Amino acid sequence: MNASQFSVLALAIAAIALVLLVAFCLQSFQYRKRTEQTLETLRQQVASVSAQSKDVGHQVEEQQNRSLVQSKHIQQLQDEITGFNNQIREVKLQDPSMRMYQRAAELVKQGASLEEVMESCDIPRAEAELIVTIHKK
Repeated sequence: MNASQFSVLALAIAAIALVLLVAFCLQSFQYRKRTEQTLETLRQQVASVSAQSKDVGHQVEEQQNRSLVQSKHIQQLQDEITGFNNQIREVKLQDPSMRMYQRAAELVKQGASLEEVMESCDIPRAEAELIVTIHKK
């Protein structure tokens, strides 16, 4: 092989190497561009998920605050109901006639007859009939 053929061969190899290098650089550039696009898409998705997470966190916090307020209101209502029930018991215990009618109702629930209710509680027949009618099972 002479020098001119060797030069042409070296030049051809250099040209092929140069073409391969340019192709590799283009491929690398395109890969990097796709990677950057994917990375940007992922960043946007992370930002979106983060914003949604914050919104959900605020909603949960708001629900917890509402639940706390509702629990306080329910407790207040239960306290009032307990107070009312205690007042009703006190009023019933203060009124002797109410104790008589309560006893009559208990006797009816236990299966006492009309006459037994009248005798035990010393109440008129009409009232005893009314209590029996109301409290009979």
